[in-house]
Amino acid sequence: MGKVAVYVRQSQDKAGDDAAVERQESACRLLAEAKGWGDLSIYRDNDISATSGKPRPEFERLVKDIDEGRVDALLVWHLDRLTRSIKDLTRVIEAGRARRMNIASVHGVSIDLGDPTGVAVATILTAIAAMEVGHKSARQKAANQQRAVAGKAHWVKRPYGYDRDGDTAYIVPEEADQLRAAAERVLAGETLASIVRDWNSGGMVSTSGKPWNVTSLRRSLINPRTAGRRLYNGEDMGAGVWEPIFSEDLHRALEDKLTDPRRRTAPDDLNSKYLLSGICICGKCGKKMFASPMKAKGRQWMVYRCHGGYCMTRRLDLVDEVVEGVVVGVLSRSDAADLFASGDDTAGLRRKAVELRDRRDQLAALLKDGLLSAAAVREQAGKLTAELAEVEGALGSAETLNPASSVIGAEDVAGEWMALPLAHKRQIIRTLMDVTVLPAGKGVRFSPDQIRIAEK
Repeated sequence: MGKVAVYVRQSQDKAGDDAAVERQESACRLLAEAKGWGDLSIYRDNDISATSGKPRPEFERLVKDIDEGRVDALLVWHLDRLTRSIKDLTRVIEAGRARRMNIASVHGVSIDLGDPTGVAVATILTAIAAMEVGHKSARQKAANQQRAVAGKAHWVKRPYGYDRDGDTAYIVPEEADQLRAAAERVLAGETLASIVRDWNSGGMVSTSGKPWNVTSLRRSLINPRTAGRRLYNGEDMGAGVWEPIFSEDLHRALEDKLTDPRRRTAPDDLNSKYLLSGICICGKCGKKMFASPMKAKGRQWMVYRCHGGYCMTRRLDLVDEVVEGVVVGVLSRSDAADLFASGDDTAGLRRKAVELRDRRDQLAALLKDGLLSAAAVREQAGKLTAELAEVEGALGSAETLNPASSVIGAEDVAGEWMALPLAHKRQIIRTLMDVTVLPAGKGVRFSPDQIRIAEK
């Protein structure tokens, strides 16, 4: 026998010690010795499923080597270690058919890929393995749904604030306190970015061991689990059998705040790498100016270039310096907060909304006790719902995202400004001012007077 490949795989290596693949390899080596096969090449995919669709690097290398004639025989512990997919089996068959490659299994029959019977056997065995995977998946889904209906906790990755012992979930006090503090800061008008900066600078990490970011914090705050709700495939299955971190009213307020469309940054703010690109205006033609590279005499630098009439360019760093200096000055003023706040009593509106929800919820008890008829309950519920809609509308109009909350009132306004994410800086500039780059004659050196800044 020529070159022999040994392929070993296991789907999950929870212990992380490669024990299963080691056992498979040892068994394959014993079979190779019994057959008198030497010159073994080992292909090992550990902790990778054969049905998830994720790439299996060593399987791909094996198929390539078979196709290129570098493998004459293949040893596996069982055929389902090689593949549980007809699609992948077909690739192996097509690669090995021309050389009548033999597949030998420690547990199973040997298969000659040059023989139609061998191909048929391999196909049947793989189809059976695929069927078993399907049955296992169906059983798992049914069990997961049953747990969800019963309100039992289940997760693959531990959520921040909770841990569990089997199906019994419990609060992690220190983490829950951090989430409650973050919720208070969000409802007080602070940005998620400022909270993330504080958490990361304090050495706090998520349950994955990674630093926090705005997305992971938002998900932790608005996940219905924190309000004691059990979701399954996006459907609310009712109350879970664990202690909530947030009350339902607090969770609802966080959802309202953090899913408000007005919090979304303009698309070019998310994608732009430069402070004023698409924000500053050409003073000659009135079109937007965008960041653009410029080269001359072997040097390269960035400029803002008019993309309307291509009227002018200005050194990007010099323009940014002028505008940032003005922004820091504005944010240092005593009335800076008023530039972002509407002045409405959002706290009062929130209290009113909670009161209306409570009154509407109490109608069910009055109906149950026979104190109100069904018709009266419907009438009262309709009135309360209409009033609640008005209050929530006013609340939505009163609340605006203040991306400058971590800067306003800070001891070092300039330092806090520099620490802001670029997208937040761009939002603040859009809110505060219009920036126009004025034309200047040829050969005229840059001057701050060439930048006109008009506060809104």
